[in-house]
Amino acid sequence: MTAAEQEVDLVTAEIMRQQLYNIAQEMGTVMIRTSGDPIVTEAVDFSTFIADPEGGIIAFSGYMTWHAGPARKSVQHILASVPRDEIYPGDAFICNDPYTTGACHPPDVGIVRPIFFEDELVAWCWSEGHILDVGGMSPGGFAPAAIDCYGEALRFPGIKFMEKGKVSEDVRRLIDANFRLASRNYNDLRCFLAATSVGERRVVDLIARHGLADFRRYVDVNTSLSEQTLRDRITKLPNKTVVGKENIEHNGHANDVFTVRCAMTVEDGVINLDFTGTDPQTDGFVNIAEGAMWGVAVTPLMLMLAPDVAFNEGFFKCLRMNLPEASLVNVQMPAPSSSGHMETGMHVMKLLTRMLSELMAESDDPFVRSHAMAPFHDGWIGGVFAGADDDGNQFVMLDMNGGGAGGGAQTMVDGMDAAGTLTQVSNGLPDIELNELSFPVHYLWRRLNTNSGGPGRFRGGQGIDFAWTSDGVSLGYETVFSSCWQIPPAGVDGGFPGSTSGYQLITNTNVVALTADRKPLTRESITGDVTDLDGKQANVPVRRGDVFIQFEGGGGGLGDPLTRDPRLVAADVRDRYIDRAVAEAVYGVVFKGDSLDADSAATERRRADIRKKRLSESTPGAAKRPSRPSGGAGRPVGFSLTLVSGQGGTVYCCQQCGEPLAEVGKDWRTACARRDRPAHEAASEQGGWARERTESPKVFVTEFLCPGCGAALNVSTDVR
Repeated sequence: MTAAEQEVDLVTAEIMRQQLYNIAQEMGTVMIRTSGDPIVTEAVDFSTFIADPEGGIIAFSGYMTWHAGPARKSVQHILASVPRDEIYPGDAFICNDPYTTGACHPPDVGIVRPIFFEDELVAWCWSEGHILDVGGMSPGGFAPAAIDCYGEALRFPGIKFMEKGKVSEDVRRLIDANFRLASRNYNDLRCFLAATSVGERRVVDLIARHGLADFRRYVDVNTSLSEQTLRDRITKLPNKTVVGKENIEHNGHANDVFTVRCAMTVEDGVINLDFTGTDPQTDGFVNIAEGAMWGVAVTPLMLMLAPDVAFNEGFFKCLRMNLPEASLVNVQMPAPSSSGHMETGMHVMKLLTRMLSELMAESDDPFVRSHAMAPFHDGWIGGVFAGADDDGNQFVMLDMNGGGAGGGAQTMVDGMDAAGTLTQVSNGLPDIELNELSFPVHYLWRRLNTNSGGPGRFRGGQGIDFAWTSDGVSLGYETVFSSCWQIPPAGVDGGFPGSTSGYQLITNTNVVALTADRKPLTRESITGDVTDLDGKQANVPVRRGDVFIQFEGGGGGLGDPLTRDPRLVAADVRDRYIDRAVAEAVYGVVFKGDSLDADSAATERRRADIRKKRLSESTPGAAKRPSRPSGGAGRPVGFSLTLVSGQGGTVYCCQQCGEPLAEVGKDWRTACARRDRPAHEAASEQGGWARERTESPKVFVTEFLCPGCGAALNVSTDVR
């Protein structure tokens, strides 16, 4: 405990922390109760924060973790661009510019309000939410066809939305002139402003009760406590560097592949992320801004390594990043970025999840080891339907069902179904009836997407599958954008990838006759001409009677699926998470007749056959394998490896059969047998789906197998 902490009551410090957290939560409640938009009220796509005078996070409401980066960046930019003596009580600033205020993308609009106590600037409060439209070439603010930022949206670089308590009429007129559905979007901005008004009052009341000196002292103490706790947790990781890469697919108008590279180094309680070697920014909308990248990078630390630690500025003190300018991870004008957080940002989260899990699996600390996990699907599967209904009313529907992809498996439980993305800790899916009330569509079904979760000892969560047809619209236009269309989300520790996500449009259908019968529909009951849409495609015509289908993939699996408890596999078949055929072909579980009772002997034989088949289709590892240390004691590294120490050194061994692979410090994968399959074929074999990439480079699923027994020790997705 530091000297400053010894001089304060830590119970009072915790009470203060909880009071500030409650204020941030109340700000969120205000947004839900005052907004009329399902994006806010149903999907909860917003965040609220309280910050210190310099923009350091004091309290966070816990809705969208990656908003933490833009929150800090917004305040820092305002302080750098507006003289202190021109910031007044009653001011509020509007921010949505990725290039100056660090917004995830322009539709995420933040209202930032300074908090004064006795004429002194003592804090800031911030509310941000996704609004339906911000102008630009594409309704909804996502612009796959954009080649620069000027066509994407109207951007606010931290200008005054309100001054001395009076809302700017000029800003309102600017919004009226540029936004589609301007009055509806302006109402959301008023609700964001109301949230900051409540935040300001509550913080001032809190300071008045405790005194400004104690308020500052306890804020500093809580920041210090979080920083020190996280540093201690980081020291439980091995001091080493792991490297990895992720590939971003299709920049909106070219089906190219772009690469993010990262070296994660753990040293002395700090994690350093070096993105040197990442591809330059592209002329498509997949680039992410530096401010948003801080929110992306801190998310795995918060949710995997320190889920029990209060989140505040202390986390950022334990994180270092090198983000090359004008690269995919640090976009500079005029390159576009309207989907950068959901493209490059999501892939970076998958990459950091894998790298951090690898380090956590090697920890001596049981808590740290137990919180390793596979990547989420981490693709927000976007769809925007826009146009005018039969009465001439304009509409823009950003379907928040896009947040229904599967979560990654964990070391103790299967991945969460319809989890969204790793950053969406408090998000939800919209109520179908409310969507139908708000927009001119009629949903035909929404259900889990069977077989979409990555197979494993613990299975990846399932995504969702839904369909709608327009209601009272003769012609509208759909824009789609999936960040996970051709490259599946990898598993960890021998777990297999989840499925990818896609879209179909069925024209010349029989849906009008079918819906007249008011009976539940299935995909098989709908006839018509089927078009598989690209992963990113703008302004697809949708006519009356057409059916739009969106299917979302699952998270990665954890552990070899051949080690999953057969009883859990039987339950998965019963609950329709997986098919019976997948249970036998992928999990190696054989049932007795038509029952769901596993035949133990037949299952054991089937699993042995699968392991033999894996090895027969593999190529031997190139590295020479060491001898197993004699008299050595073993320590598990995840569910695939054992680290054995004894006479002769320390060696990675297969956890299932004990086969030695490599000396510690060397890449044990080079000693493994290796099986490569095209990703779309691998997905099909496990009952899922991935779009076949016909262009070069191709996508493969690579299995690293124990050369002794055929156990899956690591399964990755590879682009080459």
